[in-house]
Amino acid sequence: MYKKYFCLLSLFLIIISGCDKGIEPEPETKSGPTGFGGKITFLGNWPDSIKRTHIVVFKNQIQNSQDFFPPNLSFVVDSIPYKSAEFTYNSFEDNFYPIFQLTPGEYSYVVVAQSKTPELSLERKDWFVVGVYSQNGDQSKPTVLKLSAGEITGNVNIVVDFNNPPPQPPM
Repeated sequence: MYKKYFCLLSLFLIIISGCDKGIEPEPETKSGPTGFGGKITFLGNWPDSIKRTHIVVFKNQIQNSQDFFPPNLSFVVDSIPYKSAEFTYNSFEDNFYPIFQLTPGEYSYVVVAQSKTPELSLERKDWFVVGVYSQNGDQSKPTVLKLSAGEITGNVNIVVDFNNPPPQPPM
């Protein structure tokens, strides 16, 4: 007799605990690319001997030289042509290397970085930051880039002023 009540009580508990939202449909998730786009504006004269210029996205700000390496290094936009005055980009279309895929979330450090090395290097010493994504123009205070699933976040604009470079992250 106790087994019968125990079985009925167990079945009842399983049924009520398994129905968290009844027949409510699952929330819709957006499909499509997740990314960002905007414009880079260059002011002043480009330095001589620049071989590479890229938009680089980091999950967290660079606190030391090891932070310049994956997994903190999250994304790289294809090379920006030397001596450009402006460069309009979309991370989904201008992905430098297909292994880099942006996912929804927050990215704390979005920069334009340049290198004098012709080969792509992941060594912090080979790169210097020339522009930082910031909303108020204060490049010492980077703006967090927030990406939502299935959306291209626009207006991620950066001004590169070669006469007034931003603070450099630690080597």
